[in-house]
Amino acid sequence: MSYTRDKLFMKKAFLILFFSVSCLQIFATHIIGGEMGYQYVGPGSAPNSKKYKINLLLLKGDVPNVADLINQYVVGVFNNDNGLKVPGSADNSNWLAVEDFSGKLDVPITVSPCITGTVTLLYTYKTYSFFIDLPDNISGYTIAFQTFSRQNSQNIMDNQGSTYSCNIPGTDVLPEPLTDNSAKYKLPIAVICEKSYFTLDFSASDVDGDVISYSFCNAYNGGAANAGDYRDPVAPAYGSVSYTSPYSASFPMGSQVTIDPNTGIISGTAPSAGKYVICVCASTFRNGILIDVHRKDLIVAVNSCTRLAANPTFNPINCGDDFTITLDEASTGNPDSFLWNFGDPASGAANTSTDEIPTHTFSTAGVFNIKLVVSKSGQCTDSVTKPISVFPGFFPKLSVAGQCKNTPIQFNDLTTANYGSVNQWNWNFGDAGSPTNTSTQKSPAHIYTVENNYNIHFIVTSSKGCTATIDTTILITDHPAIKMPDDTLICTIDTLQLNAVGTGTFLWSPNYNISNVNINNPLVSPDITTTYFATLTDPFGCAGRDSVKVSVLDHITQFAPNDSTICKTDGVVLKLVSNALYYQWTEIPAGNTLSDPKAKNPVATPVTNTGYHVVSSIGKCTAQSDVVIKPVPYPDADAGADQTICFGKSAQLNASGGSSYSWTPAAFLNNRLIYNPVSVNPTANIRYIVTVTDTLGCPKPVHDTVMVFVAKIKADAGPRDTSVVLDQPLLLQATGSTNYLWSPAQWLTNIGIANPVSLPKADIEYIVKVSNDAGCFDYDSIRVHVFKLDAGMYVPNAFTPNGDGNNDYFHPIILGMKSLDIFRIYNRWGQMVYSGTDAQKGWDGSFGGKPQDPATYVWYAEGTDYRNNKIKKKGYVVLIR
Repeated sequence: MSYTRDKLFMKKAFLILFFSVSCLQIFATHIIGGEMGYQYVGPGSAPNSKKYKINLLLLKGDVPNVADLINQYVVGVFNNDNGLKVPGSADNSNWLAVEDFSGKLDVPITVSPCITGTVTLLYTYKTYSFFIDLPDNISGYTIAFQTFSRQNSQNIMDNQGSTYSCNIPGTDVLPEPLTDNSAKYKLPIAVICEKSYFTLDFSASDVDGDVISYSFCNAYNGGAANAGDYRDPVAPAYGSVSYTSPYSASFPMGSQVTIDPNTGIISGTAPSAGKYVICVCASTFRNGILIDVHRKDLIVAVNSCTRLAANPTFNPINCGDDFTITLDEASTGNPDSFLWNFGDPASGAANTSTDEIPTHTFSTAGVFNIKLVVSKSGQCTDSVTKPISVFPGFFPKLSVAGQCKNTPIQFNDLTTANYGSVNQWNWNFGDAGSPTNTSTQKSPAHIYTVENNYNIHFIVTSSKGCTATIDTTILITDHPAIKMPDDTLICTIDTLQLNAVGTGTFLWSPNYNISNVNINNPLVSPDITTTYFATLTDPFGCAGRDSVKVSVLDHITQFAPNDSTICKTDGVVLKLVSNALYYQWTEIPAGNTLSDPKAKNPVATPVTNTGYHVVSSIGKCTAQSDVVIKPVPYPDADAGADQTICFGKSAQLNASGGSSYSWTPAAFLNNRLIYNPVSVNPTANIRYIVTVTDTLGCPKPVHDTVMVFVAKIKADAGPRDTSVVLDQPLLLQATGSTNYLWSPAQWLTNIGIANPVSLPKADIEYIVKVSNDAGCFDYDSIRVHVFKLDAGMYVPNAFTPNGDGNNDYFHPIILGMKSLDIFRIYNRWGQMVYSGTDAQKGWDGSFGGKPQDPATYVWYAEGTDYRNNKIKKKGYVVLIR
């Protein structure tokens, strides 16, 4: 298959700029490309001279461990009339090109959808320039930069170096006063995959409007340059790099890559992966006269890539049940568009499909050419055509006759084909080591000598190419397979048909009350128990024998279960003792309380007194029995209502619903086996369970529970002592139960609630009785001291924090106050040594964990009294040790 420009698909892309190779020496820069150009600036400072700006571009790839481009390079300027150097500023011999731009570009690239992944170009470049006045001459001037550090590549010899030069035309081609500027190349950026079509834009622009013609030309070597910053460029002519076969200056990437002379577009099929030096000459013409040849060389990289390629996948020969076939594809390059042509024009519009995995029904049998066209984003199309044979109606089948060792086992092909004929057979009998283990006959025979399972592998083929494989397993024994009925019972007046299964002829024995001893299904009617034997002989002479016992009864022996009583809603198994084969139960009265009326021992679940009648049979022999089941209710257990008692009291329990009782747990009970025990002085809540049974016929016990709650009343009137100032309301708060009674009633708002308000005028003690609805109670009291002072904060003026338990903390005494909001203490330097709002704690005379020296300290306090008035105070305190 040939690949055109639109058929190439790449998954891995490499960019033309750069390339990681080991350096020639640690200080090498490894130039990958460059160019020298000139720009006319204006008339020179001397008569008959012109001023030019000389531009040098150098490119370096992202190669580790190599030197960077430096910030200036030596350039030589040569007069083509005499070959002499034009003295310059560098060393009175050469010129110094100084860096004027550099960068490491991350260039966004518009990439063909045929290429997957993110493409990023990273490379370093610098431009250098200097200005020069050049007198007019006949042959013009050559400007050159030389270096030894060209990066190695696939198509030239190693260590070639580089020369980048340009030629300013003289009056022989550019008469005065005409001027010229060199063409300016683009920075070509492209992705190139080996052995795939590519394009690379190497075009240039010319500000003078000159006509440009492009061609491949030889890249210059570095001449005598021996360093990356070689300081003595030589005059032209310059030597060409040495190309390696089959590459040359005219075909730097092989004979399949060319350059368009009019556009500068390089295109063609890329060579094998590697790095290639390309040098392009842009020849500029003015009025048909060649003015200048501007050259630029560059190393481009070609890498291994995976292209987008169509790959339809299907069975090339389809011989299924019908003409409908599902096709698949395994194309590379992640295509997103599919077009199938099934080569079946008679199918009309159904002959094509855009599904990735299509299904097609062919109009007739035959060979069709399937074509798959794939593309990505409407581009990069590729197609492949493959044939498919459609001949449905090929049905493989085989049969095996015989089963005994040392006798021929006959294999038969029963395959049918609607198209063509079955013409090839390949048998493998799974008998490794046998010289006749395989056969190509249609219906071969094989003899096995060992009893075993053998895996048969059979391949059958038709003249239309349809092929199928059948794998099966056969068992080889010393007798043919025979299947006999199970041993059974009959009545003396019955006739029974025996049915043996097997391939071959049968012979039954004994010849006793049997209709025919030579068939597989004779009728027998023995009067006594008889065992009948059947001998089967297959068509190959292998014989086997098996038997069936026919037990003969003249009556049925049967015993029904006794009538019984069960607990209502329970089930009971009707345990019938019988040697019959078949059973039929009925209910009296009719109902639906049996699990299976035809079972020997069904489960009955009656809700009322019910009789059960069963008829049992063996052929014409029958027997009948009856049983009555009486359901009675469970005991109606009742442990009595839950009750609450006071701590230290006893609880009377009372149960009902049965004839006998048993209580658990036995804790605190005076008798656990009577219906009305006493729980004597239980110490905590306790749950009792009573088990009740009766004598009505239901033997199962029933349980009920009762809860005895023990109420422990603990009255709490609040703190033992409290104080208020005169006219300050005091909120009393008692806890302990649900009912409260305060005494005396003096100054109280309500004596029957938990939290009355008192407005005492003098010291008083209040007593509260706390009780519950069961009559349990307890008492507590609170003493109230009334200060006949104004509400406020009273602060001592000294304290002694010496750990003796007396006056060790400094804090305010608050009377009639709702809260202490601020309490701060400062030393003589104004440093705060304590801050708090707990009036019960206060300052212990330390700061930062260290005891403070005896001294006078300043304090400040704020608080809120019971009327919500803000109170502020400050003062002094003496710390004494």
